[in-house]
Amino acid sequence: MRAAAATVLLTSITTGCQYIPFIDPIAGNVDLQFSVKSAEPGVYEVSGDTNLPDKTRVAIVAVRYLEPTDTTPQRLNQKSTYSVLAYQTAQVQAGKWQTQLSLWQVATDGTHKEAWQIDQKKLKLAVKPDENVVFLATLNPVSEVDQLSGLEQQLREKKLKLGGKLIYTTPEGQQYVQVLQAQAVPLPEGKTNKPQPRTEEINGGWGRRYLMPGEPQNPYLLEPPAERQTNAPSRREEFLR
Repeated sequence: MRAAAATVLLTSITTGCQYIPFIDPIAGNVDLQFSVKSAEPGVYEVSGDTNLPDKTRVAIVAVRYLEPTDTTPQRLNQKSTYSVLAYQTAQVQAGKWQTQLSLWQVATDGTHKEAWQIDQKKLKLAVKPDENVVFLATLNPVSEVDQLSGLEQQLREKKLKLGGKLIYTTPEGQQYVQVLQAQAVPLPEGKTNKPQPRTEEINGGWGRRYLMPGEPQNPYLLEPPAERQTNAPSRREEFLR
């Protein structure tokens, strides 16, 4: 598959479905490029070249747009939605970074599905999936709020700068930089072994708590004596009543 050219995307990746607006690509001194190759069915290798400092964290995510239909619930039919198929992080080392994204999951019947297909019937989602999957690489301080400020200091030491037009701010005040590629990815097909049921899927979410754990086997062989070991008369308490 041939990857499309990378462009900058103004968005904040969240769990769930929301609209992702696109903007025109912007050039800058910081180089952040990547390529996507199919490693095996449902698995994609994402690798990039950059002039960012070593140990810079890059978040990689794959999403597929879902076009609502006339029968989609009103709460989801107001704007375009998308499904997060996979998410990984990578670190820059010697100007390179790479990771793998597995876009498929295994349904309870063993069929390969994407995340949005697993609960499609349960959520009554009537959507038309886009033929393309969007792969995004983001400099997003999810757990390190000061990542970009520290990164800018390192870039100054390398006589580079992160242009203001490359930095975006989420409604929560977090800043990030993001580039993307879109390429055609077919929907999953085929079957595999059925997965083991999860605890929350057994006994109303209680798992197997109603089953008593088995007692460990006694390591010693205990047998009753063949003959009475005493010649004392039996006590009254020894007789059955």
